[in-house]
Amino acid sequence: MVGLLVLALLVTRAGDRWPSLFYMTGPSMEPSVMAHEYFLAWSPPDRIERGDLVIFRFEYEGTVYHVLRRVAGLPGDTVAMDSGVVILNGEPQRWQFRIVTPAVYRSELAIEGVLFDFGPWIVPPDSVVLLADTRDMDGWPDSRFLGFIPKCDIEARADFTLSGRRLP
Repeated sequence: MVGLLVLALLVTRAGDRWPSLFYMTGPSMEPSVMAHEYFLAWSPPDRIERGDLVIFRFEYEGTVYHVLRRVAGLPGDTVAMDSGVVILNGEPQRWQFRIVTPAVYRSELAIEGVLFDFGPWIVPPDSVVLLADTRDMDGWPDSRFLGFIPKCDIEARADFTLSGRRLP
């Protein structure tokens, strides 16, 4: 029993980080995390890197949501999107994404009016760009609708599904 406690303290860096179990309610992060899949996230995140999957706090009409999104840009980065592909500092990224309904291209809710193309944006200090992997989710929160997300709103970094699959 003492051995398990010591191992748990080492894994969580002496108890300052804790895993939380989350449930993906919808398809906004497919194909990376499927709808109705459980995954583990560590809070607070020890580091945030481009391409990570993170949980951020989003408040809407008095309700708090914990939303899973991909880090597409860090402070100082230049981020754009071309036909759904993230262009980070001039380089296309190989992160998984999908477009279910290509006809859902325009959105009155999107900052630039379209879902698959934007930018270039320069990420300000203390902010990030977060994106859904399903690009035609109209209006559900990510940077295309909310703009830059304060780093302080990131609560956890997701690493594994409950089945043990490492998240991309």
